[in-house]
Amino acid sequence: MVGRFKSKALAALCLAGLAGWGASAVQAETLDVGGVYAANIDLPGNVETIVIDTIRGEVGADSEIAIQQVLGSAAIDGALYYRVLRADAPMTGASVTVGDQESVRSALAPDAILSGTVRADVIERRIEPRINSECVERNDKGKCTRREEFPIPCRELTVQIMPRLLMVSDAGEQLYANREGLSQTLRYCRDDAVIPSPLDIGDALIDELALNIRFDLAPVERFEGIRVMESRKDLAREDRDAFRNAVRLTKDDQGAACDAFADLEAGNPMQVSLLFNIGLCHEARGELDTARTYYQRAIAVSPGRNSPTQGLNRIASRERAAIQMAAREPAPEANAAP
Repeated sequence: MVGRFKSKALAALCLAGLAGWGASAVQAETLDVGGVYAANIDLPGNVETIVIDTIRGEVGADSEIAIQQVLGSAAIDGALYYRVLRADAPMTGASVTVGDQESVRSALAPDAILSGTVRADVIERRIEPRINSECVERNDKGKCTRREEFPIPCRELTVQIMPRLLMVSDAGEQLYANREGLSQTLRYCRDDAVIPSPLDIGDALIDELALNIRFDLAPVERFEGIRVMESRKDLAREDRDAFRNAVRLTKDDQGAACDAFADLEAGNPMQVSLLFNIGLCHEARGELDTARTYYQRAIAVSPGRNSPTQGLNRIASRERAAIQMAAREPAPEANAAP
C-alpha cells in the first residue's frame, strides 16, 4: 500500500477543460457548436447542496479535496450547479446576514451526502530486461570490431485506486454509487530518462476519479468545433466547386458557409455530406429538431457514417440536460383565487 497521494488544485482545470472546450478560436473546416450536455445520472431536481463526508482509505482525504474542488466548480452559464461542502463546514449559516436564522440554516442543509472509502495500491514487479549492446573493441581506425550485449533491468509499475463511494439523500435514499476502480500501468528500465513516480500516477488517478464523478452528477456546458464532412461523392458535378468553397468558408464565415450548403440541397437531396453539414448548421443555431431530421436523412443514405450518429447523440444529450435543468427550477406558483 502507498501513503497519501499529493492532491492537486483542480478548479482551474475544470473551468478551462469543461466550460471552454473548443471555444478559443474558429478551427479549419469546423462549425462552432455549444450547448449544455447531460449528466450521466438523473439526480432529483431538489439536490442542490451536497456534503462530502469523511472519505476513508489510503487516498480518501486527497479524494475528498479533489471531488469537492471539481464538483464544486461545475457551472452552467457562469452559475455554480451545486453547493458542495465538506463535512466539517458550518451548517448553521451564521455568517449570512440576510433573512432569519432558521431560513438560512434550511438553505445550507445538505440535500445529499457523499461518503465511503478510496483505497490505493502499488504493484511493482520485474519484467524482461532490455538488451543493449556496447562496443568493447575497436581497431586502429576506430571501427568497432567486437560488441557485447548486456541487460538493463526493467520493471512494471501499476498504481490503482479502488473507490467505494455512496451518495444518499437527506432521507437516506441511495442516489449514486461509484465502485469503478482506476489503474495505470507503466513499464520502465533503469536507463530511462524519466522514472515514473507512484505519487504522480496516483494524483492523476484521483483527478480522473473526481472528473468522472463530476460528469456523472452535473451537466456540462461545452463549446467545440465539429468538423464538417468534405466528401463530394455523389454530388452533382456542377455543384462540386460550390460545395468545396462552402467548406472553405467555414474557416472565416460560418453563416455564409451554412447558406451555401443550404443552396445546394435542392439539387443534391441524397448527398450524405451535404445533409450532415446542413444538419450541423441547424445544430449550431440550436435548432435541434431540424438538425435531427437532417442527421436521420444522412443515416438513411449512408448508415455506416459516424458523424450523423454522433450528431444525434449530442442532440439527445442536450435534450436530456434540458430535462435535468428544468427539474431544478421551482414550480410556478398557482394563480391566487379571485
